[in-house]
Amino acid sequence: MRQHLCESFARKPMTFIDDLNKAAKNIHRKADARVRRIALAAFQEINRGSPIDKGTFAANWVVSLDTIDRSSDLSKTSKDVNNTVTAATAVITNGAKLGTMVYISNAVPYACKLEDGYSPQAPAGVVTPALTTITNAIKEGRL
Repeated sequence: MRQHLCESFARKPMTFIDDLNKAAKNIHRKADARVRRIALAAFQEINRGSPIDKGTFAANWVVSLDTIDRSSDLSKTSKDVNNTVTAATAVITNGAKLGTMVYISNAVPYACKLEDGYSPQAPAGVVTPALTTITNAIKEGRL
């Protein structure tokens, strides 16, 4: 009996450590998933709020990780928006995680003008209202 207790005590610290490691991995997995949810929601809000004339602005949103992508393609139109959404979703889904900086950028020359309310379709801008919506969703526990 005594040897059995000693063996049992000897295994418990490892079991405890294993349990801690499992809990840490679970917390990290959940945090990564939350980062992706928030990034996707932010992109969707920004995309939804983008004014559309020819679609160039909406089609030039770029999601990048850890470095801002300052590229733009002024030949893009509204027919390219779905590809933009697909590409952004893939970057977020496949790479966003806790500790990764997710950038959502648009480098068309008139982006700042639109953010300042130039378009009647987005008089409050695009990013500012999207950030307010996402921040409120986080505070309310919806994200």
